[in-house]
Amino acid sequence: MTRVVLTGGGTGGHIYPLLAVAAAARDWQVSFVGSPEGLEAQIVPRSGIPFHAVASGGVRGKSLPVRIRSLYRSGRGLLAALALLGRLKPDVVLSSGGYAALPVTLAARLRRIPLALIEPNATPGLANRVAMRYAARVLVAYDAAREQLPASLRGRAVVTGVPVRPRREISRLAAREQLKVPQEAVLIAVTGGSQGARALNEAVCGLGGLLGEGEQVLIATGQREHERWAPFATEQLRIEPYFWDMDAVLAASDVFVGRAGAMTCAEVLAAGLPALLVPLPNPAVHQDDNARVLAAAGAAVVLDERDLSPADLWRELLPIVRDSARRQAMATAALRLARPDAARVAAREVSRLAGRLG
Repeated sequence: MTRVVLTGGGTGGHIYPLLAVAAAARDWQVSFVGSPEGLEAQIVPRSGIPFHAVASGGVRGKSLPVRIRSLYRSGRGLLAALALLGRLKPDVVLSSGGYAALPVTLAARLRRIPLALIEPNATPGLANRVAMRYAARVLVAYDAAREQLPASLRGRAVVTGVPVRPRREISRLAAREQLKVPQEAVLIAVTGGSQGARALNEAVCGLGGLLGEGEQVLIATGQREHERWAPFATEQLRIEPYFWDMDAVLAASDVFVGRAGAMTCAEVLAAGLPALLVPLPNPAVHQDDNARVLAAAGAAVVLDERDLSPADLWRELLPIVRDSARRQAMATAALRLARPDAARVAAREVSRLAGRLG
């Protein structure tokens, strides 16, 4: 049995690809190492995978005192990770990056344990840029991401796509019946992620008077924002706090509007949905680069958050919503870029690294 330690965290975009790869693997004994304060400490135990916490801390964009404390915590985390890897004796460490992964990837280097990296974004994050120097395998999302790597790393890079959870099979007809959406309507699904996005909520909830007959919007505002925006709901503008069944929402929709995080992009591509993406205006999370990859392939239109008024949003949406041929062309481009077998391919590469596959 292949023993694999997963590490990464801070956001769902770091955690869920690792869980998807573990779910796709047949013969792994898996443990997860992350930060005790990170989202991973809540999500991973629910998956049934043993979770181990080691101290870590982020430094990018932080004040000097916070950086000093983070470096001290990461030093303690490195010592703890060295001891933990000594007990777990993994064949491979698989990291998705984020500051929570750095102590574990450094410990893997010191213990001479093969390291594989998942880089779900078009541009690598800081932790992965550091770890790439000593990684045995780099699993990237797109061909464009591989081309961005230094020439010395490209031989170790494999384009797998972004590992995503298996989608529940549900037809468009059944999904629309479940969500109570008319079969003939053009449905625009909007979400800013699990917490919502205020800028998206403001723009979308101002669309009520612009929607034509047979056009509907279904938006998830996030739990904290829902009470504020719920009064804007109309028959054509449905406002929910959260999409509890994302598979049904994607299956029922004609157009997607949202952020450009790695997991969001991967799931929208896998669903074959035309997208209007509004990247989070934070250069540290590389959403602009993700959005540009989809736009270059013809699968998405990109709108800067600074231009996100209801009128500007509708101006970009209108040619997609009211042109079925364009929607079909964008859907085809999305499916061409999608890699629904990413988790299985990534698991195979990690098993090869462990010497368990030829």
